[in-house]
Amino acid sequence: MKEPTLKKVAYGAAMAIAIILVHFINSRIYTLPPIFAIFLAIFFTYLGISVIKKYDKFDQKISRTKYNLFNALVVFVLFIAYYTIAK
Repeated sequence: MKEPTLKKVAYGAAMAIAIILVHFINSRIYTLPPIFAIFLAIFFTYLGISVIKKYDKFDQKISRTKYNLFNALVVFVLFIAYYTIAK
């Protein structure tokens, strides 16, 4: 595995935000057809990644411990948000 960077963590956070946003729209605003929800999540992820690529600030190298902790935090927030929206 290459050296972990903040950019890799930010990509995961962008994907998590896209999933949370689409799930919120799907359950609280308008029930989307499944294929449209998938395409919307892909589109939001693409937008997030394209914004992240513009900033050189995210190219910082971080330790593997920080990388794993940030990823665990992203997954935890995704899990909590997903089930909080579902209620």
